[in-house]
Amino acid sequence: MNRIFLDLVRIFIAVDIGIVVFCYLEDNKVWLYNTQLAFFSTALIILGSFIGYSNSVKRQLENGNVGEDILKKYEDPYNIDDEEEIDKEKLKELKKPKLKWYEAILFSFKGGFNFIRILGYGFLIFSFIFLVKKNIFDVYSFLFGVSIVPAIALIYSLIIKRKFS
Repeated sequence: MNRIFLDLVRIFIAVDIGIVVFCYLEDNKVWLYNTQLAFFSTALIILGSFIGYSNSVKRQLENGNVGEDILKKYEDPYNIDDEEEIDKEKLKELKKPKLKWYEAILFSFKGGFNFIRILGYGFLIFSFIFLVKKNIFDVYSFLFGVSIVPAIALIYSLIIKRKFS
């Protein structure tokens, strides 16, 4: 997994250097500022997501939650629902309350929230406001800068999937 992550970082850096060189050759500083700020903030968001979900998977593996329905294990750790006859008093003692729908969503998505990801979103908002205030915001170059990281990650994942299929 670390090799894939490092390969993606190398590709991101190479593509970003290509964009910087293109902007300098075209002498277009507006495109340079917009693409670089958008690219950097999107890279932070993707990096934060990767680290958060990676840590979540590692925690699940350490807790022995491999190949099991994690929500069922959380809601019914003693397999009470699977038993046919059980004393009603014992049932009330052992059974935990079921997860609400929003708790299940938060429980499954908590791996995606970490400091780097939040920092990336903050930097994206700050960059947008900064560019608008300086009157150098260009919609197309900013959207291009935002779309570079997800597009490369998608293409790379398709290549990896085909390679290992």
